Amino acid sequence: MRRSGERRTRGVAALAVVVPLLLTGVAACGSDSGDGGGDVTITFVWWGSDGRANLTKKAVELFQRKNPKIKVQTSFSAYAAYWEKLATQTAGGKPPDVLNVDTRYLAEYGGRNVLADLNQGAGKAISLTDINPELAATGVYQGKRYAVPWAQNTPAMLYDPAAFTAAGADPAKGLTWQQYADATQKVSAAGGARGTTDFGILDTALEIWLRQQGKQFYTPEGKLGFTADDLRRYWQLASGFRDAKGASPADVTASYNTSPEQSPLGKKLTSSEFAYDNLLPAYKKANGKELNVAPYPTDVPGNTGQYRRPSMFLAVSARSQQQEAAAKLVDFLVNDPEVGKIVGTDRGLAPNLKVRAQLAASATGNDKTLYDFEAALEPKLGAAPPVPPKGAGAIQKLLQRTYEEVAFGRMSIDDAVGRFMSEAEKGLS
Repeated sequence: MRRSGERRTRGVAALAVVVPLLLTGVAACGSDSGDGGGDVTITFVWWGSDGRANLTKKAVELFQRKNPKIKVQTSFSAYAAYWEKLATQTAGGKPPDVLNVDTRYLAEYGGRNVLADLNQGAGKAISLTDINPELAATGVYQGKRYAVPWAQNTPAMLYDPAAFTAAGADPAKGLTWQQYADATQKVSAAGGARGTTDFGILDTALEIWLRQQGKQFYTPEGKLGFTADDLRRYWQLASGFRDAKGASPADVTASYNTSPEQSPLGKKLTSSEFAYDNLLPAYKKANGKELNVAPYPTDVPGNTGQYRRPSMFLAVSARSQQQEAAAKLVDFLVNDPEVGKIVGTDRGLAPNLKVRAQLAASATGNDKTLYDFEAALEPKLGAAPPVPPKGAGAIQKLLQRTYEEVAFGRMSIDDAVGRFMSEAEKGLS
């Protein structure tokens, strides 16, 4: 599921089909200019909320003060609208100079020469020296660096500590899946919210669960990295929570929008939910309670399946006529200490480790909670998975739609697994 910008909308599945058609034939034709004698203007777009926009614009204003010859025109959209607009701009030959890219679309846009290879030309000026090498590597696809991580987050459990304490459980100390199931049933039985949001629709939760089994969602070759039996066991696990009334009912699950404000946890319909850790402040604001963040449940001691994840990337258009200026903006947003202070943990932890250490030392409130959480989890974080293949966005939606059929009782788990595996394998062929 798309969190930290990962928004569940009905239009993304269709977009996954349209984008390849729109992008076909787009060629790299950028030139290196914009850092010479005259003033230049570059465009920069991202997805997110009004709050994120305010922080980002402050960072851009700082960049312009320090680089008075470069003017930056900015715009932002909600997640689904962002990709629709970007596809149109790209098809029309007028993509933005600097853009946010999501890991699911890195192969799509990078593989069709929409994004500049930052290992070449102006991109060489972007410093990766102080970024964790494993995190930095997530922006590489087929040997080319199409993007740079702007922040780090990790999949996690967000939960209501009061509800789980009353149920005799402490997710922050780590739970097995059975302990989590027992706790969610007790939370539900106490009245009010269900113990958890049904995670059967979440490809992110499936990915983490697979990693706990020593497997992965996608292979490096871009095929499914799990079997029908793996998916069957995962959906049996999730359905067990729902059948025992520990997880949200089908109607709540079907209306699930993963923006914190519209999610079951955000709407106080559940007491825990799998999300990305950096969304904790937004969930707290929506829910109104003092929520906390915890690792995933696991039956394998020391292996939560979690990893350093690029919450979103910064990339430069291959068509940009101002690639030097664009690269300078990317480098600034990633590495400048003042930018780190401005944007905080809205997108996740600062990618630059020196900047992160400075911010962690003085962090308070939600920022401190997130820095402390990932610092404690750091020794257990595994390597990031391969870049998802083209069509990953459509696979995400297929998983959601198919599991909803199970949740409503319209399809058996076996039939749903068969449908998903068949359609997914066709989509990736």
